Amino acid sequence: MGASFSAGQPSSLWIFLGLAFLILVWSLNYVVAKVGLRELPALALGAFRLVLAGIVSVPLLFLARSGKPTEHKVKLQVSRKRKLQALWTITYLGFLNVILNQGCYTVGLNYTSVSHSSVIIACAPIFILLFSWALGLEPLTLRKIIGMTFAFAGAITVGIQAGGAGAGVLGDLLSFVAGIGFALYTVFGKRAVAVYSALRLSLLSNIAGAVLVLPIAAWQFLAVMREGKLSAIGVDGWGSVIFMGVLASAVSYVLYFWLLRYMTPASLGSATYLQPVGATLLALLLLREPITARVAIGGLLVIAGVYVIETHSGDPRSPEGELARV
Repeated sequence: MGASFSAGQPSSLWIFLGLAFLILVWSLNYVVAKVGLRELPALALGAFRLVLAGIVSVPLLFLARSGKPTEHKVKLQVSRKRKLQALWTITYLGFLNVILNQGCYTVGLNYTSVSHSSVIIACAPIFILLFSWALGLEPLTLRKIIGMTFAFAGAITVGIQAGGAGAGVLGDLLSFVAGIGFALYTVFGKRAVAVYSALRLSLLSNIAGAVLVLPIAAWQFLAVMREGKLSAIGVDGWGSVIFMGVLASAVSYVLYFWLLRYMTPASLGSATYLQPVGATLLALLLLREPITARVAIGGLLVIAGVYVIETHSGDPRSPEGELARV
């Protein structure tokens, strides 16, 4: 898969197993969210998930600090100005990735299908390229433009409802916003990794996002309790919160950045775009969610477009895949 190996690397089998696990978890995350929405309001599921991810990230952050420093870690200066700059960076990255990306993704799934959401969010690399080009971080080539054309055509094919019906439009829009949030997080995060390691940046943004969404989580918890529905939330509801908060958010990001040490960002990013395929197939098998010809054609166009873009020069410094969503 184009892995970029170095001394002391794990075996190719461990790389493959880690990558397969990551794709499986993020693909299954769509189905788990759908199951959780049967017992929890969309806003509550999203807020609970984000707060739990932040809680789990705290001990992981301390473990990361206790480890030996690597060449990717640069210590923060202790000046007041430096600390304020770091706090601002972590806060807006937490908003972009945790609230705008993961939050809109979770709520959006309540109003659209797994196949629609997964394919639309798969267009995030297109926005990453556009934003990177606008900031002078990545050139636009003919190959990339062709790839973007395919991917946008696929997203439009999936997003437009037959007969102009409005069903699913809100969910598709929220999925689109989630993709934008991930793209902005990736591009702006490129600057932040000069100060933080990629792992610490991900964990700190989880914590910052949890703090931002905590009032919403408390409001939703009280609302559910006042309506007498708290006791009705069973294994499916709380299990979905745990899976999404712990596995799909906190743990998966740690695994992602571990893989990033041994693979080029473009290669790892390309592999994770198997999510739409995995999510749609799992939805078919577990939720009996039908795959229409429109969704199948749109999905193939998106995958083809992203493949064309991600297989350009293989520049390991390319922003695609540098940071990840779910």
